[in-house]
Amino acid sequence: MSSRRRPQEIILPDGKKIIVTLPEDLEDIRRKYPRDGDIQVEVVVHGSVEHSHYLRQSRDHHEERRQLLRKQHGPAFEEWEDIQSQLSSVTAELERLENQASGLYGNFSKFGYDAAIRTYSDEDPPTASSHASISEKVGEQRNQDGDRHGETTKLFKRPVIRQWFHQGLLWRASEQTEVMAIELFLDLVYVGIIHSNGEHMAEEATAYELLRFVITFIMAWKIWTDITLTLSWFETDDVVTRLEILFCISCLIGFTTNTTNIFIDDPAHNTYAQLVSFYLAARIFTAIFYGIAAYLLPMIKGVMISQIVSIILPTALWIASIHVDMPGRLGFIIPALFLDLYGHIGFFTLLRYKQNHAPESKWKTRFDRMFEFYPAISIEHRVERMNAFVSLVFGYSVVAILFQNQGGYDINAFLGKAILGLMQAFTFNWVYFDIDGRNISLHAIRRSPISAGLWGFAHLPFVMGYIVATSALSRLVLATDIPGTDLDQLAEPYRDSAEDHFNSGVRFFYCHGLAIALLCMAAISFSHEHKKQPTLRLNKNVRLANRIAVCIIMFFLPLATSLQSLSLISITLSLTVWVLVVELWGKSCTDDPFIGEKDGCCITYCARCKKNDVEEMIASDETLLRGELLELDRAEKTAM
Repeated sequence: MSSRRRPQEIILPDGKKIIVTLPEDLEDIRRKYPRDGDIQVEVVVHGSVEHSHYLRQSRDHHEERRQLLRKQHGPAFEEWEDIQSQLSSVTAELERLENQASGLYGNFSKFGYDAAIRTYSDEDPPTASSHASISEKVGEQRNQDGDRHGETTKLFKRPVIRQWFHQGLLWRASEQTEVMAIELFLDLVYVGIIHSNGEHMAEEATAYELLRFVITFIMAWKIWTDITLTLSWFETDDVVTRLEILFCISCLIGFTTNTTNIFIDDPAHNTYAQLVSFYLAARIFTAIFYGIAAYLLPMIKGVMISQIVSIILPTALWIASIHVDMPGRLGFIIPALFLDLYGHIGFFTLLRYKQNHAPESKWKTRFDRMFEFYPAISIEHRVERMNAFVSLVFGYSVVAILFQNQGGYDINAFLGKAILGLMQAFTFNWVYFDIDGRNISLHAIRRSPISAGLWGFAHLPFVMGYIVATSALSRLVLATDIPGTDLDQLAEPYRDSAEDHFNSGVRFFYCHGLAIALLCMAAISFSHEHKKQPTLRLNKNVRLANRIAVCIIMFFLPLATSLQSLSLISITLSLTVWVLVVELWGKSCTDDPFIGEKDGCCITYCARCKKNDVEEMIASDETLLRGELLELDRAEKTAM
């Protein structure tokens, strides 16, 4: 849980008041703290030269008072100071042991260390660690705001519910691996569901079926992201959260069993109402969970209420869509999907405006107090979760193209096309993880809000496009339009799916799905800030332009209707491999061979060092310096 830094006050010996604030709040604080009578008020930026000067001035003043007291009281002052030092040491040791026992170090491997993170043990008054890790305000505010433990006792003001939570219904697991097992279990179930949905879409390969797939895919994506967001905000080592996850997964299974017949004309067999019912059950249950969290954790009540509102608004549209027939139903579905996916953006935009640009007023003060704390998400954990999910998507795409032979040991064209599909999935995995996911200087989520939004937005069409492509690939593998594809060699279930001719929809699904997936991968790579090595053969923008050119070729490839299944797979694989080769060659350095053992390193190190020290080190050991030594002139500040 994160909080905004409140202004810090420093009182100088002459009575002058110094207000220390962040740069973005400087103008607002200056308007809020005008000169008050005879007391002069000055607002400075935290960490500035003025801030440091006033701190030293205050320290020197208190040091003079300390020396004066020592002269006045003699041995009594020495004894008092010794007792105070020992008391502070023991208190600090006790706080360290309490933090360690309460689980801060246990959460290190999952969330990473942060000096602002605090978790409370069961003996502390707030006892909020059983449901969420709470980040306190920075320690330098304790003098002006009082002890934070006293303020956080509001977290569990309801004694009945607090007692209910602490008498065994919240069983706390001790092994971190169990938490990861829940996440992996959820990802495996979801990946299987979306691939099953894609396989059904490829059986007909029509625009109407694609529309059905897109709608149901986004709805399932929203259920999955709701669960992952809850897991990121709150701990998963208690019974209540596990039951919530189980209920949402059960709703997701019920949702999946009603995805194929949502647009048929026969009302007796139409399952749209059942689909929306399971979807809303998961969403409303999530809203109820957020309501309970807001009741038990008043510190984050504002954020929880905003999440509830973002769920309730599209729920009304979904309920209304049940009572409207196609195609008018799409008029409710499209805005409902938009609000489900991006409704929270409006909330955060309003929040940032209120905090940074709204004029000071009573309502702004209440608003700031309500949203002073908000649940924090570990960026590393979120990235690892997304990487694990994408790897499952790549792996499951290979499972979708598997088949069974009837008998014999002949290597046929079916197997050849399946291996080509495997090579294509392996290449996409190579580009996503080893090319785009390596050598990152600043991740998109930390870079800026725009890059973070691009990173999150691009993954939805990326996964959707890739699943559409691999679903169509399963039809191309079983196609019998080329020599070496004897229908009698296939086992009975796969023989029924094999066709000697595939329609244009399969071509468009396959090529356009790969093009969209590759284009979204380029957007994901563009959102990151990679390390810029000085001797790269090709910079990132040139390599991304090559990807876009390949995407354009794939986009128009279905127009070549004369291409057979093997030719179509081979061409797309060649284009994907071309992207990989350009990336590997472009990311290498000019002083390193593209093939063979590397003799040198393209990284340049710059450091300040006296010339005499360098000459002395080289004289003692010549192997210490393996590179070019540049000497700076007086006017130079850096060298490459």
